[in-house]
Parts: sequence; structure tokens; C-alpha cells
Amino acid sequence: MTSYVPDWAHIHIMINHFPVILAMMGAVAALLGLVRSRRGVWIYACASLTLAALTVIPTYFTGEPAEHFLNRPWYIARESIHTHEDAALIAAVLVGVAGLVALVAWRRLVRYPRELSLPGGLRAAVVITALLAAGAIGYASLLGGYIIHDAPGLAGPRPTSAQPPAPLQQPANAPAQQPAATPTQPPVAPPR
Repeated sequence: MTSYVPDWAHIHIMINHFPVILAMMGAVAALLGLVRSRRGVWIYACASLTLAALTVIPTYFTGEPAEHFLNRPWYIARESIHTHEDAALIAAVLVGVAGLVALVAWRRLVRYPRELSLPGGLRAAVVITALLAAGAIGYASLLGGYIIHDAPGLAGPRPTSAQPPAPLQQPANAPAQQPAATPTQPPVAPPR
């Protein structure tokens, strides 16, 4: 039995979905918290954004070793890696700021359990930073997908094994074939 040790590119791909989903769901919950002033919604939004900030750290720092692993394949466009890296830095900073603001708000919600909602300034700070973080990390993840999915080596024609078979052509001088008998019609016996 052989063991498999994942490389940095695989580790980065395995963990990069956590901050994206947590930031997006935290932003949605923060918007919902504006509409429905419920304590539980705000706690969920703050917890999601704080966890997004915690998971963006290893995700960002596994990106650099993943880049070095992906420098070897011929089908990867290096400029797409650097574009993703620049966007990921901005996203990591914005998610970190949103996580810190959410941590302050979460602490306030736990410290004052009788409050149904957050104060207006803190509520606005959570919503604005959550939307900025969700937009930035969504864009960075889109650019990360372009590294492989829009690789120039994959833009060529489909391999011949993936092409559907072409219909058979009859020569022009060949006699016309009669259609095969369908299962609903019994075969006709030739006359004697």
C-alpha cells in the first residue's frame, strides 16, 4: 500500500474554499442582519467573518509554495498566477480587517446579551467590511480558477478521442441501401 503526500498546490486547493465560503456567508448574514435585526443572525455573521479571517492566513501562505510547484507545467500562464497573487494579497488584508471588526462585534454581542442588535456604527462597519471582503476574495478566487481553467495549453482543439464519431458517407456510385426492418414489422419472405 502506497501513501500519498499532497504537494503545496493540492494543499492550497483543498483549503482555499473555506475563507471564500465563510466570507460570502458572513456578508449575506450581515445583510440579513440589517433587514431582520436578530441577535442570532449577527452572531452567525460575526463568527463566519472571524473564521474567514483565521482561515485566510494559511490559504494565503500556501499560495507561494503552490506557485513554485506550478512553474513547471508548460500549460500554465505565469501572468495569471501573478494576477491571482496580487488580488489574493488585497483579499487577505480585507478579510483580515473584516474578521477583526467582526471579532469586536462578536465580543460586544457576547458581553451584552440583552442587546438584540449591534449599535449603528458597529453594524455599518461589519456590513461594509464584510461586503468588501466578500467581493475581494470572490474576485481573487475567480482569478485563481483562471490559472488552470483558462490555461493557454487547454484552449486548443479537443483531443481526437473526445470528438464524436463522424457519420459514415456512402460513395456516390454505391447502390442505395434499403432501410432495415423495424421490430414492429415482420420480415417479408421472398416470393418462390
